[in-house]
Amino acid sequence: MTPVFVIISIALFCAMLFNLAAKPKVSRGLIGACSLISGIGGLIVYGIGFSSVLRNGAQVVFHTVYAVCRMYAGVNELSSISSAPLLQNSFVLAVFWLLHLMAFYATASATISALGATALKKLKYWLQRYGRSVIIYGVNDDTVAFGRSLISSGVKNIVFVGSNVDAALDTAINSMGALLRTDASALQPDLSFLKSLGSEKGAPPLAVYALDDAEKNQVYAETLLKALENASVDTKNIELVIRGLDDSVECALSRTADRYGYGDVKLFSDVSLTGRMLMQVMPPCDKMKFNPDGTAAGDFDAVIVGFGETGRSVLRQLVRNAQFCGSHFRVAVFSPEAAVETGYFGSIFEEMLEKYDISFINAGAKSHEFFKYIRTHSSTLKYVAICTSTPQSRTEIFTEVSSYLRHLKCNAAVCRCNKKSITWCATPGSPVSVKNIYSADVLGSASVDRLAAVLNHSYVNDPAVSVESAWEACDFFSRESSRASADFIRAYLKIAGKTEEDVAENGWGELSRELTENLGRTEHLRWCAFHYSMGFAPMKEETLRKRGERYLAEVKANGSSRIRISKDLESRLHGCLCEWEELEKLSELECEYTGFKNDYKDMDIRNVLALPAVLHAAKE
Repeated sequence: MTPVFVIISIALFCAMLFNLAAKPKVSRGLIGACSLISGIGGLIVYGIGFSSVLRNGAQVVFHTVYAVCRMYAGVNELSSISSAPLLQNSFVLAVFWLLHLMAFYATASATISALGATALKKLKYWLQRYGRSVIIYGVNDDTVAFGRSLISSGVKNIVFVGSNVDAALDTAINSMGALLRTDASALQPDLSFLKSLGSEKGAPPLAVYALDDAEKNQVYAETLLKALENASVDTKNIELVIRGLDDSVECALSRTADRYGYGDVKLFSDVSLTGRMLMQVMPPCDKMKFNPDGTAAGDFDAVIVGFGETGRSVLRQLVRNAQFCGSHFRVAVFSPEAAVETGYFGSIFEEMLEKYDISFINAGAKSHEFFKYIRTHSSTLKYVAICTSTPQSRTEIFTEVSSYLRHLKCNAAVCRCNKKSITWCATPGSPVSVKNIYSADVLGSASVDRLAAVLNHSYVNDPAVSVESAWEACDFFSRESSRASADFIRAYLKIAGKTEEDVAENGWGELSRELTENLGRTEHLRWCAFHYSMGFAPMKEETLRKRGERYLAEVKANGSSRIRISKDLESRLHGCLCEWEELEKLSELECEYTGFKNDYKDMDIRNVLALPAVLHAAKE
């Protein structure tokens, strides 16, 4: 029997060691339970034992407490109470030793963690090779909070990669059960680093979050990709989420049929993601009312405070998400520096600023002019977005604006935005909600783009092509277009008075001719707004006809042509950026050259009518 007990002892010791390297929540829970159980159990056993061998009550109390304290130092008092009747029972004796083991484990865990830090780190290295690994490049308060959020959502095997990490962040990473890598092999990813993750052969799946400075992120992602290519790793199951500035990064790092790259790439900038998330949690359509025929029952009037990066992002998103048939769109941007903040933005989005009623007012949110504007527009005001640069001013303005709107009995949504989070209330005085961008349900969730990917797949119309492969083949512009379209679905549901569940299961049902057409008109407004917010301009008839002539020349020379007469992505020109009533003329002009008449009005309507199938597929 001796070998059996030896094996059991070894197994128990290994289990204790593994627990120290496991998820901290589990480890802390077990240590806490051991401390509580051993303390209570020790008081009972020693209390009964000393009561049997000592006659003085005070001595019983002091000896009992002293013996229990010594348990946590690995010392027992069995010799002092061995003559007690209770200790003659073999089962009670086993419990006695178990309680001492639990007490010593609770105390020794901290010592083992300190003295055996290197061994435990080696153990974590080994554990990282099994299961899905996550790399977080860049160590700061935001990324550590993101890692903690991933762990809370059930993600394991997280490796932080960074240099010059301060002690507080190092401690935080260790306490959450993640691994910090500061070695050259991790900072300049090579085969050795891939082997340490078990990813040198492409399995298990790997998720990479490059969340440091934008330029550093690109260099790191490219270096890691080169290491993967040198190891001949199939990148189908390797995902990259990268914080960057230029959409060309996403294109350059994405896998295509002709280029080695990551299986799935998501590019974001802090402010672009903030703007998009704001539209999802507090969509403009929720502040609108609609008539039975699908027209808006009022105008959309909004105010943006501050016009730095966040304010610009929010403006573009409002343009995309607040165009409704029968409604006038108006935004006033307040900033003391508006005159010198709009140069670059105005040059890139010149057509958007001309097309929509967007005004810039050289005044801050503390000015009399600002509150006068709020008061005079309180009957139509639907949205206030506070995007100033400092947290103190954002909070103060948020409070003052909410209070003033309540005084005016205005039910506009009040939102506070920065690069990292969104705070909002649907109406002044209603409960305040907060969403952090660096969280598992935003950066770490595939569901953020799931609906957009399914919508994109519906355009492919090929059952042999999967949702994932179709999304993988998309360029950045096409992905952005699908994201914008998917984010607006909630508006169509509200306009039609339907729920997502009902439409996904039963379709649109019976729609009147007026409602159907106005849904199509709204889709055209939304589509135009997206293109204007991406820097597009209308294509003039002269340019359309020149492209038509080039089309005919290519058909004559090659038998076919890849020219889209009305769309020039490189020059950001599109013939469909026109009024709804002008779409028929555009269709006829194209037909002169192609021989085919694209009914653009019908295309807008069909895009809306196809949404039930998209919603149903997304749920599946």
